[in-house]
Amino acid sequence: MALNGTAGTNTGINATAGNGWIYFIRPTAPFWISNLITIIAGLGGNVLVFVLLRDVKFSFLSYPMYLRFMALSDSAVLIAYGILQSLRYFHVFHIISNYVCSLWMFISYSSMLLSPWLVVGLTVDRFYCVVFPMKRDRLCTKRKATIVCWCLATLSGVLTIPLVLDPMKVKGLTTACFFKNQHITYFYFVRLVLSSTLPCLLILIFNIVIGFHIQRSATFRKRFTSSTSTANTESKLDKSIRPLMLISILAFVTMVPLAIIECILGFLIVNESGFQTVAILTKLWPMFYILYLINFGQNLYILMASSANYRKIMKTKLTCRGGNSSRLNDNVTVSRFPWQPAASVDS
Repeated sequence: MALNGTAGTNTGINATAGNGWIYFIRPTAPFWISNLITIIAGLGGNVLVFVLLRDVKFSFLSYPMYLRFMALSDSAVLIAYGILQSLRYFHVFHIISNYVCSLWMFISYSSMLLSPWLVVGLTVDRFYCVVFPMKRDRLCTKRKATIVCWCLATLSGVLTIPLVLDPMKVKGLTTACFFKNQHITYFYFVRLVLSSTLPCLLILIFNIVIGFHIQRSATFRKRFTSSTSTANTESKLDKSIRPLMLISILAFVTMVPLAIIECILGFLIVNESGFQTVAILTKLWPMFYILYLINFGQNLYILMASSANYRKIMKTKLTCRGGNSSRLNDNVTVSRFPWQPAASVDS
């Protein structure tokens, strides 16, 4: 959040903190425990993403590269916020220097910006596989996916630099890292538009087009297949769409609410108005904060819950059966056409 670096600011901060400003309230034990459980579960899921994608059948596919980068960036967010809330809970944030504040802000903000755009990249990759299958071999390659991921990571870092050039530690009921008021408009733009609303809208739009195209293909195939075969195809099509739609819906549910609440809080605090609204939003903030953190550790659980083939692959990875494990793994079909219901990992 943004503040002026003047002596008069601290007086305004203390007055505002008395009205329940979330950034200067020491985390409660239930909130810290919930935060810790969410982070541990998320980090565990992100580690298992790498275990899952070690399967040789993913070696030449493009979309696993997006999942790997997402696991890394999401883990960075979880670790950064886990350290932040722990320091605040144990009231030892004062040991952090301004340089460490700058580093923490860069890692957390750049990773929060990168994560949703990696989901956009993954969705666009599958969009081309479904809508333009003839161009798949040229556009949806592992090398191109790697280049896109690194470009997104670099751009996220560059866009975050203005927010961390001149950080400051501010003392209220607790200590926190902040940036100056001259960056507040830019922060709103990055936080509300670039890192939440815009990528979520793009994800939904591309997924709707993908779903429409798959449904239209299924309708076309009805003319040439039996009713039983068509019913089976439609069932598999529903399963292939499910992971994409779940990622889109959960991205909205977990990302957008907290971004809106934090921007409203920042606007009211800077203008020293709406203290009753601030008090209400402050009470709601912990719940939406935990919901937001879930976004950074949910990918594996979405895949496991929506795809039997992913579960089979994970089972073979987590069980040590020697040769039997390899034979079981051979029964799990992974296609370079992620939209084909009969052969897709997503089905």
